[in-house]
Amino acid sequence: MRADDLIGRILVDTNVLIYATLTGDPRHDISREILALRHRQDVELFISVQNLAEMYPNLTGPKNQPPDSPAIAREKILSISGLRGLTVLPLTLETTRHALNLCVDGSMTRQNYFDRQLAALMIRENIPVIITENASDFFGIPGIKPINPFE
Repeated sequence: MRADDLIGRILVDTNVLIYATLTGDPRHDISREILALRHRQDVELFISVQNLAEMYPNLTGPKNQPPDSPAIAREKILSISGLRGLTVLPLTLETTRHALNLCVDGSMTRQNYFDRQLAALMIRENIPVIITENASDFFGIPGIKPINPFE
């Protein structure tokens, strides 16, 4: 799916945000196109404070070669969080409760909780689409349509 084909309320997952900050990554340009959707009137783009928190260990960890320094990671995260037209959504106790129910319903354990927490947030905020490299993590959640822009 091309970025031009997307409309409506959309949540951008952490991996897309990270690639948008990595100029040498082959997914960089597509990730920047996704973030540029915030300028269109037929698109409302969202991220969660969870996405911002997930960026730090990924940017400063061994998967990012070379890893960003703490100061560079902070600047990237603050830059993303300050983009005009990109709404940062908070997490609430209600979202946590819903995420836990989604985990029980889907027999999810460990790190899968965080995908369910994003799904619960999306359901709360009536956001039907998530743009993510990990689309399979969101398959089968009613009301959520995952799209991998890198396929």
